[in-house]
Amino acid sequence: MLKGIIAALWESSVKPEEVETETVFFLNGNINELPKRLKLFKNQNKKVLVDIDFISGLRSDRAGIHFLKDLGANGIITAKLKIRNIAHSIGLTSILRFFALDSRAVDRGIEQIESNKINIVEILPGIISKKVAPKLRYFIPDIKIVAAGLVDKAEEIKELKEYVNAISTSRRDLWNYKW
Repeated sequence: MLKGIIAALWESSVKPEEVETETVFFLNGNINELPKRLKLFKNQNKKVLVDIDFISGLRSDRAGIHFLKDLGANGIITAKLKIRNIAHSIGLTSILRFFALDSRAVDRGIEQIESNKINIVEILPGIISKKVAPKLRYFIPDIKIVAAGLVDKAEEIKELKEYVNAISTSRRDLWNYKW
């Protein structure tokens, strides 16, 4: 599921047939449209992970996580460790956002990821994954890494794919990139 290109959907108007990727990230929207939207993508055999922190009307708490699971979401994306841990405990794929803002943030993030036994992270901005991923894998060799943010050229994907498992992008022209 977390391999290759992942379509990062900021617009709720995007239809499943417009997306060639196996996996999609719902990065915004609202709780009223979410059930229908999720069903449309699931009916097209897409794996759907929802950014629980950015769905209007949906709280990033235990009830919100169970709501997403009951709707059929494959997983969540969050910047909140507690929320990630709850989702992981009930069997949802759970991606923890890792903001690599500077070397101190990277070191502290790696400490947190290692001590909490996180198995999947999303590095932001993704374009710097080639610097951060080797350091992360030194401490956690089997971690899955998704690069997200500021990756907008095929040449960048070609370079980054050596370091990460997947790249999340909102650029439609990159959704058909062959990994």
